[in-house]
Amino acid sequence: MLERLPRPLALLVLGLFLLACAWCFAAPPQAPNVVSTQEYTDLQLFRDITARVASGAPYHEAAAETHRAHAYPLRPFVTVREPTLFVLAARLGWPMMQALAFGLVAGALIAWAAALRALVSPAERWGALAGIALASLAIANVGLLAGTEPWVGLLLSIALACRLRGLPRAELAAVGAALLLRELALPYALLALAFAALRREWRVAGRWLALIGLFAAFMAVHAYFQLQTVRPGDIVSPGWSGGLGLRGFLMGVAYTSVWQVLPQPLALLLALLPALGWMALAGRGGLFAQLLLGGYALMLMLFARSDNFYWGFTVMPMWFAGYALLPRAGGQLVRAIRTG
Repeated sequence: MLERLPRPLALLVLGLFLLACAWCFAAPPQAPNVVSTQEYTDLQLFRDITARVASGAPYHEAAAETHRAHAYPLRPFVTVREPTLFVLAARLGWPMMQALAFGLVAGALIAWAAALRALVSPAERWGALAGIALASLAIANVGLLAGTEPWVGLLLSIALACRLRGLPRAELAAVGAALLLRELALPYALLALAFAALRREWRVAGRWLALIGLFAAFMAVHAYFQLQTVRPGDIVSPGWSGGLGLRGFLMGVAYTSVWQVLPQPLALLLALLPALGWMALAGRGGLFAQLLLGGYALMLMLFARSDNFYWGFTVMPMWFAGYALLPRAGGQLVRAIRTG
């Protein structure tokens, strides 16, 4: 992708990237709005809801009572997560859910190893797999698995690998599973539908449209049962219009990965670097990946509040695969500037 840019555009891309790198060190430090360990957290909320469901309470009733008891919003209906993860965890238990998460990581590594074989060099393939493994370390903390976003990120990573490998049905299944967990997976399905429509692949477009329709029906049922539990005095969410810009996305990546232990300027820089790497991947699969990851980055920039940094899990672990493509991106930019 980068090598085909005219010299002025290549210089612009390089200049903007270097400017963003400099911003990481020049911007005033600002940690995400995370409550202290002594306070009640979202993850504790989800675990308490799961415990109530395990004891026999209907999910929406358990969710409403727990939200209300800890002053969490109940309006609009999307403030209450879809029931899939918590009902499953109530049946299986969190240790078994962690084993399932490790299985998804193994599946992601296998899928990416197969997908990248024809696209990049062996060194890049191994580097990408190392990046995916590094980004997957979060699931070693079983407490984080009470959030839906790590699961969505793993499933979307598998879906993207299936697309790059040419396995449309497996891709559809992975996205469908992600949609059962959180509506944040919907942009993937919409982008896949748009790609199929633009390429006039009507059968494929029909499958994606059917999946989106099933998701809409699922959400309608979820909304119906959730709204039955709402009372007039229940709290309304402050909304999702954080407008944090580049910081919102980079903090989302940094604070959902191992980089969170580093000084913030360095963590933000390391979170930024894969963006350039992903720009080096050519072909329709590369374009899809770039639009997908760029779209999620834009979503965090525009809509995430400071306490929504965990949305960064939606691009993990596939985002870290971009580290392996950095040398390729640098070489492409140099050639574009020299020969453009």
